[in-house]
Amino acid sequence: MEKSPHYNKKGKKDVIDGDDLKAMRKNAGISQELMAKKLECDRKTISNYEQGVSDIKSKQLFRWLMLCKIDTRSLLNEIRQISGSLNRHDASKLQDDEK
Repeated sequence: MEKSPHYNKKGKKDVIDGDDLKAMRKNAGISQELMAKKLECDRKTISNYEQGVSDIKSKQLFRWLMLCKIDTRSLLNEIRQISGSLNRHDASKLQDDEK
């Protein structure tokens, strides 16, 4: 069974899917066998990620992106901004709760 991609309100894909993983890997000139070795899994796991049979874990995804020389800085910066914003919000909420 093939998974359908998730789309945002503007009609753009908002999730990295198996086709994206495969395209990144091929663009980097990495075989499924080599990717499996680098990610310490078997080739079938790589195939399953690319076919959408299995979801890739976040740790594996970041390693995949780095191996394919994809710049993750903007993504990491956005995550840190969200995290910082939530931490500030939680701190102010705690202060409000103590009053």
